[in-house]
Amino acid sequence: MKFEFSVDENEAHPPSGFDLGHMDVRGDAGEASSRNRTPDRAMMIYLSLTLLLDGLRRFLEGRDRVHATSAVDSSFSLSFRRRRDGSVETVHEDAVVDRSSAKELATAVHAGAEEFASSHLPLLSADDAGRQDLETSLAAFGALLARLT
Repeated sequence: MKFEFSVDENEAHPPSGFDLGHMDVRGDAGEASSRNRTPDRAMMIYLSLTLLLDGLRRFLEGRDRVHATSAVDSSFSLSFRRRRDGSVETVHEDAVVDRSSAKELATAVHAGAEEFASSHLPLLSADDAGRQDLETSLAAFGALLARLT
């Protein structure tokens, strides 16, 4: 499973924590993307990634059977369904994208988020709220991943 996050190539400078971008998810059973859709599904990527990390962390730490996350300023969404065997299905528009363990899902999301953060967060000012929120969410998600390992 692989998660990729990117800033839209049409975003104006200087960069901001409110920039639009895209989410691409590839799994064993399919893929989901906010790209090339009508209407456009570009999202406020920094804020959407923060919501994904925080919501998925609470879901994986808890006992809920289903968690849905929606992107900020976009109709793009993903759902996560916990199965009886403990595995988690990643779902987009009622289609299963992947079935994986909680650890595999957390690892994939964290890897994609870290890759995005390492290349894009340094471009934002240190006092940018989108940057600060994403840094906090990444740290909390990293702590969850360490507990799952």
